[in-house]
Amino acid sequence: MKAILYLVASTIFFAGCEQVNGDHDTVKTAEKATVAGIASDYLKDSLFHKVYFSKPDAELILGEPAYLSDSSSSLHTGISEIKLTYTANAKDQSTGKKGAIYFMIEEYDELIAAKNAYRGIKVANENHDGFNLLQDVGDEAYFHSDGENFLFILARKQNRMFRIKVNKITSHTSLEEFNRVSKKIAELL
Repeated sequence: MKAILYLVASTIFFAGCEQVNGDHDTVKTAEKATVAGIASDYLKDSLFHKVYFSKPDAELILGEPAYLSDSSSSLHTGISEIKLTYTANAKDQSTGKKGAIYFMIEEYDELIAAKNAYRGIKVANENHDGFNLLQDVGDEAYFHSDGENFLFILARKQNRMFRIKVNKITSHTSLEEFNRVSKKIAELL
């Protein structure tokens, strides 16, 4: 977040500078190149640079065609965030449920903030049935399901954390794809 504010302030400052003579043109060009380089480096490593969860991923997990029903991204103090919701195109004939999948990924400015956020959610859920720690997804992760209504994973790797929740498990929902896609996302972090 600090990098973005620095980039915006620097860009506004450098764009507002007037040129008095030719020597300043060289300095201004170098300053613009530096700002552009910082912006490029930040975006290359930014949460917003990659696609972590796509419509094809959602459809593999839901086991049927779906559409993007909601999406947002935001920058809060200390946290960058992306949210996506995909909803099945039709109700499942077998269960009468219409599946939906929610995805959220966050990037924290501080590693300790990411660890604390993960720990807080984990502690709130660890005593429920269907809670299982995962050893092969990110730095720390857990899976939670009641086996009938939802599938959920929360995973943290360094200062990034993602969660996926299938709400309304249908006869088409694939736990195997849910696990595969979760591991893929953790590798992209």
